[in-house]
Amino acid sequence: MQENHLGLLCDVGELSALLGTSEDIETFLQRIVEAVGRHIDAEVCTIYVYEEAIGELVLKATVGLNPSSIGRIRLRLGEGLVGTVLERGQMVCEKVASQSPAYKHFDDINEESFDAFLAVPILRGIEKIGVLVVQRQVGRPFSENDGMALRATASQLASAIENARILMAMRTRRKEQRGTDTITGLQMIKCQVASEGFIVAPAFVFDRDKTFRIMREHDFVRTYNLEDFERAMAVTEQQMKALQTRVEERLSGVAALIFDAHLMMLKDSEFAGAMVRRIKQGVNPPRALMDVASEFVDVFSHSENAYMREKSKDVEDLALRLCNNLVGAELQSSTDCSGRIVIARELYPSEMLMLSTENVGGVILVSGGATSHIAILANSLGIPMVIADRPRLMRLRDNVEILLDGHTGEIYLNPPADLVEHHKRDAAVDLEGLKARMQPETRTADDVRVHLMANVNLLVDATLANDMKSEGVGLYRTEFPFLVRADFPSEEEQFAVYQRLFRKVAGQQVSLRTLDIGGDKVLAYYDNPKEANPALGMRSIRFALGHRNILQQQIRATLRAAFGSEIRLRIMFPMIASVDDFRAARDVVRECAAALEQEGVPHYQDPQIGIMVEIPSVIEIIDELATEADFMCIGTNDFIQFMLAVDRGNEKVARYFLPHHPAVLRALKRIADAARRHNTDVSVCGEMAHEIHYVPFFLGIGIRTLSLAPRYLPSVQRAISELTVEQAEAEAAAMLAESTVSGVEAQMKCSVSLAATV
Repeated sequence: MQENHLGLLCDVGELSALLGTSEDIETFLQRIVEAVGRHIDAEVCTIYVYEEAIGELVLKATVGLNPSSIGRIRLRLGEGLVGTVLERGQMVCEKVASQSPAYKHFDDINEESFDAFLAVPILRGIEKIGVLVVQRQVGRPFSENDGMALRATASQLASAIENARILMAMRTRRKEQRGTDTITGLQMIKCQVASEGFIVAPAFVFDRDKTFRIMREHDFVRTYNLEDFERAMAVTEQQMKALQTRVEERLSGVAALIFDAHLMMLKDSEFAGAMVRRIKQGVNPPRALMDVASEFVDVFSHSENAYMREKSKDVEDLALRLCNNLVGAELQSSTDCSGRIVIARELYPSEMLMLSTENVGGVILVSGGATSHIAILANSLGIPMVIADRPRLMRLRDNVEILLDGHTGEIYLNPPADLVEHHKRDAAVDLEGLKARMQPETRTADDVRVHLMANVNLLVDATLANDMKSEGVGLYRTEFPFLVRADFPSEEEQFAVYQRLFRKVAGQQVSLRTLDIGGDKVLAYYDNPKEANPALGMRSIRFALGHRNILQQQIRATLRAAFGSEIRLRIMFPMIASVDDFRAARDVVRECAAALEQEGVPHYQDPQIGIMVEIPSVIEIIDELATEADFMCIGTNDFIQFMLAVDRGNEKVARYFLPHHPAVLRALKRIADAARRHNTDVSVCGEMAHEIHYVPFFLGIGIRTLSLAPRYLPSVQRAISELTVEQAEAEAAAMLAESTVSGVEAQMKCSVSLAATV
């Protein structure tokens, strides 16, 4: 056997030269597995190549398994034994692979009888290249020497396979440049769930800049006249007014006048008027339209002012609508995304809002994170959304049929009918049934009272929260009126928004979070400073205290709107890092109240004032803050991000965003303990609050108020009703006793298994 291993190393050194002599890449990889399998005396030898662009290991060559598995078997990092090998960068050797917890079975690849398993990662420095696997029949386990030989083999193969991988990528790119649609061949793409829901609909690739560029360069062959142009203007104006009405009906004043800029441009002598003048001079109307629009876009997009740059998007949108209404039939193109699944690199909140008014069916983003504010907005708007780290999807042809399952986090291209029916059945949610089962009070199995509040972003959330019998608003995110507009809302505009919301939830407690922008919440119309680390920069309360006039307008609007609304108002500040921060922000509230009193303006007299607990620095001063603040709300999304130094909007480090990290759990316990010592109300909002497997932990450390998206209220209430406080305390204690992430995970799995048997 040792001679065979030495021969293997020599032969593999020679195999690198096969890349130049093999007819194609597949042949090269196939010769490798045949040689390795022969020399190590294994019935099965397989090579998986890691495709970084799609984040998957793909079976590229095999001897001993069903040849049809080549190109078909795909694994994510950490999935199955093979995915585990590459994720950890360590060899895995199993005498009986099917008994391993990490084992993943595939039908029709004929590996059942080859249970002795040995796999090593193929690495080039820190770069992941793939996995080399050998298998034997049961009873013929691999030895330590086998492992040493295979590791040495993999190290020699790394450069050769990397070269092969580069050539495969080049070949794929050439096919794409020739117009080959390589995307539709993918059967299923696993994604992050950003907003739950289910839809089967045609694709619509949202790339306004590209569409505008195509339109401005198009050679319009048909000649139109001034009457055609004026007809298109009238249709466009009707569309804008209809969209404005739908926004008002659905979202109240949050996006008031969002389409006003479009309507004003339609009547402006320097915009629409310039088009008419050129048409009268003999220029074909679509050419006159695109030439004038292009001039405005060029001027606005090169402005040093952020507000002006944002206006270029308005011009592009209006020009595309106007041009489609004029010549849509000629171009066989449309910006209409009604009922379709939009695929986009990124979206501004204002663009998401616009898509919602056009009745978009679903959204696939090819970048971002599931806790981003676009995801939160999609949830509020009821739009299914997933995040797929697949930039190639932007090259997908429009109208390709897509199944988007926002419950399982899967998308399928051109799905067969039976698959559609299967997912439809699994995704069916009886919303009315959930509302009916929701009880007005939440109690544990041993009758301990727990308060379930709602997170509210838009007025539509408040409506659903009422339907779901929430006990109040535990987190009102006030940044959305800022994010979806084209400029800062005035005090009066904010007053109208808050007043309508407060009346909607009359008689309840409302915790309003002051403006929380920065990081992933960028105002497109504001000249955001260029920062190397925006998540750690001029954001949240820092921005508000640095622009006191904006904070003062918001506080004044809040106090005025709460007057006479019968709510119990609580104002809380985000990203508080010190007692000094809190005192400075609290002083602004007191100053605004005093000014309103002096002006004789009716206002809410004595709101409770609290903090969002989101920054690790507050843990060491949590007793002082618990003494000063009227209440505390733990924002788990940012808290975890800062505790673990993980950008929650960066999909490349998403696997490090671990709510169950021991440091996070122990810090949460310290906060809850401090709140109890000082008799300060404490609640939890953020994604952790609705994740069922964390409910026992929160109850166990003494949390009695959770705030979550309204649609999760029934499932969380049911989980609480099946728990006793004693059980929750025991589970929390067991989790807190663990010092490793894997230990906490094992404890959580044990608790789930135990619950299932009870």
